[in-house]
Amino acid sequence: MKIYLTITKKPKLKKPILICAWPGMGEVAFKLGAYLKEALKMEEFAALEAPELFPPTGIWIQDNIIQLPKSGTGKFFFYKNKTGLNDIILFLSDAQPLLEHSVEYCKKILSLSKELRVKRVFTFAAMPQAIDHNASAEVWFSATSKAIVTELNSLKIGLKQLSAGQVSGLNGLLLGIAKEMGFEGVCLLG
Repeated sequence: MKIYLTITKKPKLKKPILICAWPGMGEVAFKLGAYLKEALKMEEFAALEAPELFPPTGIWIQDNIIQLPKSGTGKFFFYKNKTGLNDIILFLSDAQPLLEHSVEYCKKILSLSKELRVKRVFTFAAMPQAIDHNASAEVWFSATSKAIVTELNSLKIGLKQLSAGQVSGLNGLLLGIAKEMGFEGVCLLG
């Protein structure tokens, strides 16, 4: 099993944070990542390809013709924050890899991030819960340390702590691996 990293540019970034996004329940993370990429006019600088990790699980139909989907590709983008605060690295993938190879995939993402001096990693996920359609939207969070929990609570922006439970798929796994590799991490769920 091979994961190919192609770097087309090595940006010089100031205190970069990493945001990782891929399709999942409700497409929450993927839609957010795609929005950020467009809104901030982020520039691509690297790509991860691993055809063996993304076997077809279905078909696409376009103009009434069946075709196999292309293998998943993850791309790295960057944004230089003009305010002088943290620059942003976005890893946006159009699929999640096979579960049995997810750890290796996450480590590849985080290895490049470490080279670029990333200290904090963010993921986003859906928060499945029974709610009334008239209820106000809520955003929950989990973090890799008590210091980050305290920091986020001090912002007083209405984030709710996820004190127990799980974050499944790459949104959780990446943060667990990130913590083991010395990164700080936050998952926002909504």
